[in-house]
Amino acid sequence: MDVLRNSHDIDRIGVYEFGGVGKTTIVKEVSRQATGDKELFADVVMILDRLWDFLVWRLVKVLLTSRMREVLSREMHTHKEFLLDLLGEEETWNLFEKKAGDVIKNPEIKTVAIKVAKRCGDLPVLVVTVASALKNRRTLHAWKDALRCLIRFDKEEFTEMTYLALEWSYSQLNDEEKPLFLLCGFYANSWKTIYIDYLLKYGIGLGLFKNFDTMGEAWDALNSLLEKLKDSCLLLDHEDSGCVKMHDLVHDVAKRILCKDQHVLKISGGDELKEWPDNKDFCEKCTMISLRTSNIPKLPEVLQCKEPKMFYFNSEDYSLEIQCNFFKETTKLEVLDLTDLSIPSLPPSLQFLKSLKTLCLDWCTLGDIALIGQLQNLEMLSFLTSKFKELPKEIGQLTNLRSLDLTGCFQLELISPNVISNLTRLEELKVGNSFNRWEAKGVNSTKKSNASLSELKNLSKLSALEIHILDANILPTGLFPKALKRYRIYISAVWNWNNKDANLNTLKIKLTTSNELYQSGVNMLLKRTDELHLNGMKAGSISKFEEIVHQWLDQVNDIMA
Repeated sequence: MDVLRNSHDIDRIGVYEFGGVGKTTIVKEVSRQATGDKELFADVVMILDRLWDFLVWRLVKVLLTSRMREVLSREMHTHKEFLLDLLGEEETWNLFEKKAGDVIKNPEIKTVAIKVAKRCGDLPVLVVTVASALKNRRTLHAWKDALRCLIRFDKEEFTEMTYLALEWSYSQLNDEEKPLFLLCGFYANSWKTIYIDYLLKYGIGLGLFKNFDTMGEAWDALNSLLEKLKDSCLLLDHEDSGCVKMHDLVHDVAKRILCKDQHVLKISGGDELKEWPDNKDFCEKCTMISLRTSNIPKLPEVLQCKEPKMFYFNSEDYSLEIQCNFFKETTKLEVLDLTDLSIPSLPPSLQFLKSLKTLCLDWCTLGDIALIGQLQNLEMLSFLTSKFKELPKEIGQLTNLRSLDLTGCFQLELISPNVISNLTRLEELKVGNSFNRWEAKGVNSTKKSNASLSELKNLSKLSALEIHILDANILPTGLFPKALKRYRIYISAVWNWNNKDANLNTLKIKLTTSNELYQSGVNMLLKRTDELHLNGMKAGSISKFEEIVHQWLDQVNDIMA
């Protein structure tokens, strides 16, 4: 802080340490203090990663972090570097004691706990993770066993010892937590950010959640498991409540476990895949493939792997083509995510994926997608922010579909009639403001060329809905069922769709002088509404406005009581 305040000739400052000492933590604290000093900085920004080639240096002071001093001084040309050292012995014990909790008040356990803390090498990420793994262990046997394992790692180099200790923390998870942790490690992007919505889509496809009947129950199970992983310090809270994140070292360990035990192929960031693996051992054992890079060779005619349960491909290279027979051998696939691709027509071999439960075609430019109708076991279907004009009638054949996500599909012009009404098992429908061509006439009209809102009334299991209806006059009676648990419903063109509402049950409605809103069932949702917006103070609507406000406040007061 002294350098930031007083050294006018230093505009690039570096912080370096071995991974896990606390670079991010110290930078967040510097950011917090700098934000409070308006005389020092007009603005403080912490959203920036992997800046190597494109940072504009003028008129800013920059605090950079790296595991190596040479990267800061030689490549980033910092003017001053600070080393974050390991913790001292007293700091290590204080941190360990805080995370391990009351269990170490037992004198016998405390004696062993002090030795365990020392074996964490004064590295904060290890101290926190190991202590959290032992927090509820009230038997001396468990603590002695942990100490024995950590002593065994002593002969290893410091980096390897760190990885082994984190792997031990992973081994303490139960059988439900381990697969989700590995899925997080598999899915985490280069910023170690993990979107919870995708964990739900993938987790349902992979069968990670046991003994649930509805997506709402799966959602609860997922978030409960995530809380347990955060309690173990193997996952961290994210600035966005819709995400979680992983520490770099924990992510490295997750990748090690995936490669060693699950035979996973993961290529990400700037990594390059020079040629497709074709050895027999890989083809027979590989269970998951993730390609998050544009540095890959031409896709093979046939992916010669029979065991993968999940295939993730994100390229940004629109010249890459998925060959017709690419999926011919991968018949055990349960989750397929093709992101940011140009797909004029789906490869015919997609029809062989009879076990597929989750299909994500997000951020893609799509042509003919009618082939999806042959995936009879599909439960999760996502087109998030993709470009295509028609949701074809064949989609209506997916009678096992539980979730359909059309968020951000702004080129969508046609949803064929009776497609949505045929999806009788649908529990989640996300349309947002992507599609505004709902027909005003009833389902049985022979004149309409597009879907009508009345089709939603056939979805008796619908519990999550995101929709923006521009014209309140086309609202059918009883459109919104009491069963809705999660929703964002905007009615009228006066509202702009706002993604900041994503984690809230939100109603934004324009009042009219008629009873349309009552007839549609909107008023029945007030009890679960987190955020209510009302518009429309025309003559004759004041009493309705007041009535709805009072009803909502009554519901809120009941909940608070």
